[in-house]
Amino acid sequence: MRKRSGHHSQQTETPVSKPSLYIYRNPLFLTSKLFQGIILKFYDPCLDDEDEELVSKARELGWQNPSKYDTLVLDEGEWGKIKRKVDQNRDEIHVLGVKGGGQKINREAVSDPRVDVLIHPGKDRKDSGFDRGTAQLASRNNVSLCLDFSRVLEDNKQRTHVLSEWRKNLGLCKKYDARFTISTFAAAEHELRHPRDLMSMIESLGFSGSEAFNTSEAIIERNSRKLDSDSPSGVWKR
Repeated sequence: MRKRSGHHSQQTETPVSKPSLYIYRNPLFLTSKLFQGIILKFYDPCLDDEDEELVSKARELGWQNPSKYDTLVLDEGEWGKIKRKVDQNRDEIHVLGVKGGGQKINREAVSDPRVDVLIHPGKDRKDSGFDRGTAQLASRNNVSLCLDFSRVLEDNKQRTHVLSEWRKNLGLCKKYDARFTISTFAAAEHELRHPRDLMSMIESLGFSGSEAFNTSEAIIERNSRKLDSDSPSGVWKR
């Protein structure tokens, strides 16, 4: 895993503390066997593929590493800083995510079509951070809600809270036609799960698990086409 500054040429070893900006090279893809009549591609943008043991375990679970996808997750706590890094990196990134929490960050993220996913909008909040207005903006600007599966691996009380939050947020996505996806956010082997476990978790809440992975695939295919074009700069509109 590499810590990322604003320029791609600068790379340093990741410190012990969790960085506010990280790049994950070659996120994980899996083309599954036939599932309910369709072929699914399971994709996790936040697995550290530079950890060989982690990647090996992921492959045992069925995940497969592709060769050319970069995912950027921004966790800055201030929209101005996030926006500057979106400006600097959007034209070179396949999946760009923003970790939410603050009301301004949540609203600005879903208002910016250059952002692919809003992650954990309820971070450090008493509510879910995702309301009708946020869902409508997400739908309008094609920004997907990303569920952080690592949050359900905590204690039972936290798990109950997270699932309740997810059910509410997914209901808003369905009502206002906003897309959603899910990531393991695994940082260690014990945090990895089979893709179908993530699907089952969403299904248990009454929503489509396959839709989450279809969304990830759609994001990557859409952005791959943009990045492969002769002049990607300006393709993403603010």
